[in-house]
Amino acid sequence: MKYYILKPLILLFLSLSSVYPADVTKDIHVIGNPARSQFADGEAAYSRNVWDLQVYDNKLFIGAGNSANEGPSKNSGNVDLHVYDPKNAEFYKETTVYDDQVDIFKVLKGRLYIPGHDATGSWDWGNFYLREKNGSWKMYRNIPKALHVYDLIYKDGYLLAGVGLYEGAAVAATSDTGKNWNMIKLGRSRVYAFMNIGDTLFALKKFKRTSRPYFSVAEYRRGNFVPRYDISIFDMFPDTRFDIKYSRATRIISFDNKTVYLGAYKYNSHQTKPFGFYEAVLKDHKIYAKKIRLKDGYIPRDIIKRGNIIYLLTSKSEQKSTDIEVLEFNKNDLNGYQTLFSFEYPTFARSFEYMGGVFYFGMGCDVDEGDAWKMDDIKKESGDIVTYRWREE
Repeated sequence: MKYYILKPLILLFLSLSSVYPADVTKDIHVIGNPARSQFADGEAAYSRNVWDLQVYDNKLFIGAGNSANEGPSKNSGNVDLHVYDPKNAEFYKETTVYDDQVDIFKVLKGRLYIPGHDATGSWDWGNFYLREKNGSWKMYRNIPKALHVYDLIYKDGYLLAGVGLYEGAAVAATSDTGKNWNMIKLGRSRVYAFMNIGDTLFALKKFKRTSRPYFSVAEYRRGNFVPRYDISIFDMFPDTRFDIKYSRATRIISFDNKTVYLGAYKYNSHQTKPFGFYEAVLKDHKIYAKKIRLKDGYIPRDIIKRGNIIYLLTSKSEQKSTDIEVLEFNKNDLNGYQTLFSFEYPTFARSFEYMGGVFYFGMGCDVDEGDAWKMDDIKKESGDIVTYRWREE
């Protein structure tokens, strides 16, 4: 068959695969629920939420716990850190994290870190954790008055921590692994995340729908962070209808001279509920973002990058089950995507990772704000680690 006949058929197949992705539900495998050893079924199952998955050292690291001050299973630390070793097909506990929640993992300069999301000790110090080359972990409990440590990044030889102090937001900076800290205070709220766009680093607080002077973004300049009142919620999350007052940028991945991230509502103390997928670039020192259009009703949950490919985890919950989809974007053109596959599950996947041809999914659940939660919203499948073999590698 000649190419001019084949080409329309190929394009038709690609468009249909995006609308009608392969349903791989029968090929999904539950390989375990390691957090169940610490958090039982019922209310405590909320603390099995897999807030983050991270591939490192050919293993899968699994975040759990709950730092919320209200709702089910509140302030549930200390948290056992579980790891999955695919070579031996086993889970094991690698350390105990003396915080209420393992919210994110950070790979910085080839080393694995955990920001101390909500220390279970006194409020005099905030924590961060560093995995040693022999697989042990060292806790650094030395960030002054840091109630919460939300993010970590390196810049100009400094380890920077995005923190929440008792009196407000700050970036803590150290050049000697925490023996000495310089605290750069940034007004109200907390510093929830760092975002690199090219060579420019920003510290991000919560974003507010307000016409009053308020800065959510501070730019790093020569060892200091300078408030950017000109970057608002509408710059970071364009073409978005806001249903809740406060928003955050999460799941941030920077590459080339751009970044991709999720917009999410802030709720239940420190948790988030995503509402959109965005791409941003920097022009004339200003952030220009655009919202990436997804299928109606599907919520973006997590982002990972492999080479030139961006994978996006999305889900749409119905009354009895959730449709989970993995989308594939080319990093150079996020206007179009291919839906790789979908599957049905009793609850949504909060996080995912990819290693050795296998996708790993960490299951979670959501509840209503504060003490308005219902037991029916806490899924017994929360904490499940689910796999799908995408290809042989």
